[in-house]
Amino acid sequence: MNKDDQDRIFTYLITSAKGCVDEPPLYGPLRLLDAYSMLLGMQKREETDEFYYELDKQIEDFKNNCMDDEKCFVEGLDKALESLTNYIINK
Repeated sequence: MNKDDQDRIFTYLITSAKGCVDEPPLYGPLRLLDAYSMLLGMQKREETDEFYYELDKQIEDFKNNCMDDEKCFVEGLDKALESLTNYIINK
């Protein structure tokens, strides 16, 4: 991770923490998912398991439902967690 990436992710995390104070509760999980995508984008693809890029696509499919369809968002989050758990267990 280069210094620009460090600035970007650290700033995002700290401003997200501040935002979570006043924002709707579901923004917290959404911001964490965004941070996941940002960190993944900072990795060297050849040094990162392809699974994590597939998981990112899965997350992208549901994360924008956060404010419009809370049930769909939570179900998507549950499925992403299940995918990650299964991947880690079966590695």
